[in-house]
Amino acid sequence: MRGFTLVEVMIVALLMSIMALMSWRVLESMTRTQSVLHERGLALEDTQTLFNQWQRDCHALLPPDQWVLGVPVHLGTRQMAWVVHEDGAVRVVSYALAGGVVRRAISPALTTRGELNGVWQAVLQGELPQNSGGQASTLVVAGGVDLQDQAWLGGQGWVDATQDPALNVQSVQVRGLALEIFLGGTAAPLRQVCLTGQD
Repeated sequence: MRGFTLVEVMIVALLMSIMALMSWRVLESMTRTQSVLHERGLALEDTQTLFNQWQRDCHALLPPDQWVLGVPVHLGTRQMAWVVHEDGAVRVVSYALAGGVVRRAISPALTTRGELNGVWQAVLQGELPQNSGGQASTLVVAGGVDLQDQAWLGGQGWVDATQDPALNVQSVQVRGLALEIFLGGTAAPLRQVCLTGQD
């Protein structure tokens, strides 16, 4: 019986090394894919939680007979805010994108017109409402790359930040709100539309 030559042994060792390298690359790729899918799933879950809260906030829009500061909806660049009547109190809620994170913030209960005006003016300047401890009460979605907002105004249709209803001195009907969140790695935005129920 003849044994293997040194060249044959080296060829077999080279082939085994190539197969081991290919197997390692496949395992690394599978691990990376699993990690990306897990992160994407968490981002979508956080976005769904945010959209559910956004829907509740939309339905709590302050009724027109209680508007003391004009139209209580502000559409800004990557920020949307409005005045809500929640748990028997008036509050300001805001959704904003900053630093790749979409945040929902809500003010404490506002009991006077002066408090409401102060918080509302701060929001119009791009600040987030803060609770009594000085911190924003937030829901967070990481991985945001853009946020766009719109409001459906009676007689005008959909308007965006260029036609901010908060700057509209006349009384209008805010019939709906829309929010789009663009997450990194997604081809299309995630969009939520809500009818306010106000006629």
